[in-house]
Amino acid sequence: MSLSNKGRSNRTAAVGVAVLSMAMLSTCGGGSGDSPTVQNRAPSFDAESYVFTVPENDGVVAGAVEAVDLDGDNLALTLTGPDAGIFTIDIRGQIVFLQAPDFEAPSDSNADNRYDVVVTASDGALSRSVNVRVDVVNDVSDDENVQRRLFGLAVLVGDVSTPDYDRPSTWDDEDGDCISDRHEVLIAQHLDGDGAYPLVMSTNGCAVETGRWLDPYDNIYYYAASNVQIDHVVALYESWVSGLGNLISLLQRRYANTGSLTEGVLPETSHNFLAVGASSNGEKGGSGPREWMPRNEAYHCTYLKKWVLTKSQNELLFDQAEFDFIQAREVDCGDKPLPELPANP
Repeated sequence: MSLSNKGRSNRTAAVGVAVLSMAMLSTCGGGSGDSPTVQNRAPSFDAESYVFTVPENDGVVAGAVEAVDLDGDNLALTLTGPDAGIFTIDIRGQIVFLQAPDFEAPSDSNADNRYDVVVTASDGALSRSVNVRVDVVNDVSDDENVQRRLFGLAVLVGDVSTPDYDRPSTWDDEDGDCISDRHEVLIAQHLDGDGAYPLVMSTNGCAVETGRWLDPYDNIYYYAASNVQIDHVVALYESWVSGLGNLISLLQRRYANTGSLTEGVLPETSHNFLAVGASSNGEKGGSGPREWMPRNEAYHCTYLKKWVLTKSQNELLFDQAEFDFIQAREVDCGDKPLPELPANP
């Protein structure tokens, strides 16, 4: 009896092993069952969209996208979109201009130096697309400056790149008479009030001590030379970024001291210098006319004419907004020229 039961138990165990083995084979794809279906996955990109910035004159490569296929399939990359015909794309995802971009002559569909394309990656069955924008920025070194006129004077309008600002030294003694260029301006712009405010020099005759000066920016008088500052109408910083910064240091220093790039010009004859107070000079700083104008509105036209004359004589550039601002005020000022300023006796 026990032997018979033992036999049945062994047979039952054997059947169980067979059934499990068949189940395992079926699950693992063995035996006579069909192989499991592997689902293909669409390609992907490493970003949801791309924006590349390309300076003109800096080659033809716009940028590169990275497409990935998790199944290891080979991918084909194609370009579509409004500006697709301007580029090619290689198997590495590098987008290249067919011709180097020119900021002054944009070839994109909107002519705004913003190029829009769509990159599509396909594994032959599935595909994915991504938007790409390429912005071309200006290289001002190749810009042609446009000659225009303000107050009857020829001026140059354009943009220029300059080194970091390095303020030239002031004040020298241009004519070598022991009186510095600053004090030459003080002498020239002194107002004696019919003798009521005589000019008083130091004992050695090389420096101004007292007198009377009118700050035309705010109509305030000053009586001690130590309270008077000499303003560069076209501030040295503004002059620097308008082209002075690209000249040799000798010319930068000459301009800072005499108001002119031309050798032999005396500071008192320049319209770029004004005897003013610390308040108005500090308020003005390195600003241009768009950012700052004198509180004395009656002086606005003279101020603008001095600004224009200084830049015109020294071929310093006006940017477009600066030019437009002054041009809009020409009709209120007329084009009567400024008087010539004489040299000191």
